[in-house]
Amino acid sequence: MSVFSYAAAQGYIRARLSRLLNPATWARLLEAATPAELGQFLARTAVAPMIGRDGRILLASLRGEIAGTGNALARFLPHSAGELVAWYSRRFEIENLKTVLRAVHYGTDRPRALASLIPLSAARWRWEALVEAGSLSAVIGQIQESPFVRPLEHAMERYQKEKRLFYLEIAVDLFYFQKLVRLIESQHGRGATDARRSLGRWIEVQNLLWAYRYRIYGRMAPEEIINFTLHRAFSAGLDTVRRVTLGSPLAVEAGRLGFRIPPGLSEAEGLTEIEALAERERFRYATAAIGRPLFQLQGVLAYLWLLEAEVRDLAMIVEGKLAGLTGVEIGRRLVRAA
Repeated sequence: MSVFSYAAAQGYIRARLSRLLNPATWARLLEAATPAELGQFLARTAVAPMIGRDGRILLASLRGEIAGTGNALARFLPHSAGELVAWYSRRFEIENLKTVLRAVHYGTDRPRALASLIPLSAARWRWEALVEAGSLSAVIGQIQESPFVRPLEHAMERYQKEKRLFYLEIAVDLFYFQKLVRLIESQHGRGATDARRSLGRWIEVQNLLWAYRYRIYGRMAPEEIINFTLHRAFSAGLDTVRRVTLGSPLAVEAGRLGFRIPPGLSEAEGLTEIEALAERERFRYATAAIGRPLFQLQGVLAYLWLLEAEVRDLAMIVEGKLAGLTGVEIGRRLVRAA
């Protein structure tokens, strides 16, 4: 049954691989002089449906497509792997939830908040209605069927005391990643190896970045850093977090995960470097995996990562053009950079 499930997933992926932008298209996008010219180039590719009437690239819609693809693939897979992929795809739901929380907390105007939402075909409620909720308590009251309600309710007491949205956002993030770790650990056989190598690596990097950001930017006390990070995060769990709280240099902890930070960078610059190195490592891994038979979980995750890398690089090109950077300067910042 597992083989047949992955055969269906492979057929789905193979039928769509040709839609990914090819190297020649990426080169032309870097040469484009304006965002409008970017839109003109992309209008001749598979991304065309995500180009607005004004020529803008609808990046949020592209991300919604990734979420939909993840949910579609999850339905093909054996139960355990399908549950993992479906939960992994709920990170887009979390992004929308955070957008709603921020809009209500800060009183963001409705059009701006709505423009930031990711269109999700599997939406369990109307995000537009949540944006109009009069309070965060009202938002939570409208999403009682969500698995994220309980962590939000637990964090509300501290939010109400300090009026810091951070406590609500990190409560959701920790709940999401804790369950993702459990789902990875529940896999068996080759699926366990694929999940650990793929998503486990992502979690390690995320937890390390959290710990250092809390120490560098938040200037949090050691106990707070420990409270707001993952204790089970494979090679970057509680022991790593404790070392960070005791002042372990970023280069040392990054080295434990196999990342080499160029000398002379500040810790803040080092965090950005680790993010870039991790994303490029992930892209290389996905590119290699997608070139092999896809009768395993790694093929499904690899395809989703390639879609994410495509949207991330498109966003980088758009932002770079708006900032007046040259194509060469932007190219160095892309995930697919050599």
